[in-house]
Amino acid sequence: MTTTPGHTGTDPAQQAITPHPDPAHSEPAPSDAMRTAKPPVGTGASPLVAQLIALAFILIGAVGIMEVLSSTGAIKTTSRTAAAVDALDGLRSDSAWVPIVGVVLVILGVLLLPIVFKPRPRKGLPLDANTGVYLRTRDIARIAESALAGATTVTDVTVKATRRQLKVAATTLAAKDRNAAITDDLRSRLAPCVAALERQPRVKVSVHNQGPS
Repeated sequence: MTTTPGHTGTDPAQQAITPHPDPAHSEPAPSDAMRTAKPPVGTGASPLVAQLIALAFILIGAVGIMEVLSSTGAIKTTSRTAAAVDALDGLRSDSAWVPIVGVVLVILGVLLLPIVFKPRPRKGLPLDANTGVYLRTRDIARIAESALAGATTVTDVTVKATRRQLKVAATTLAAKDRNAAITDDLRSRLAPCVAALERQPRVKVSVHNQGPS
């Protein structure tokens, strides 16, 4: 069989029945994995500083409005601005109050700088997966409590979780000579929960006895 230049030699009928990959249903490339989400963070102290500054501007604005109303005769009140200027009138630049006020303002500014620029505290831990999912510390505590439910001879469990430590306090009716076995059992129940985290917190287990010693 002869073919003309530029012809592939493929039967047009076979081309019509040959399935073509659907871009909408094609398998995603490895690089198309879900991007990691931003870690959840706390509020921090910056909003408090911003609220104080906003409150100061509101007070200054209120004083300005009162001054305008007082100067136009709309209200009868003593001018706060005039009183402040009269109090400062005659204050010499070499007065002892000038450097004291300057030092106080500088100290306040230096104390506020770390608060304003301090990064907000992180509140979650990432899972060891390509899902971009974070768990908050209180969620980790709930998962740990669920994993410890039904432990033998354990009547009560209290879990406190931080980004660096998972603290478990268990109450048991067993004798003290079984505390080591109970601790190992609780740690084995917590192992899958901790292993699912990218950065595993340190696990601390304490057992308190209510039964015979």
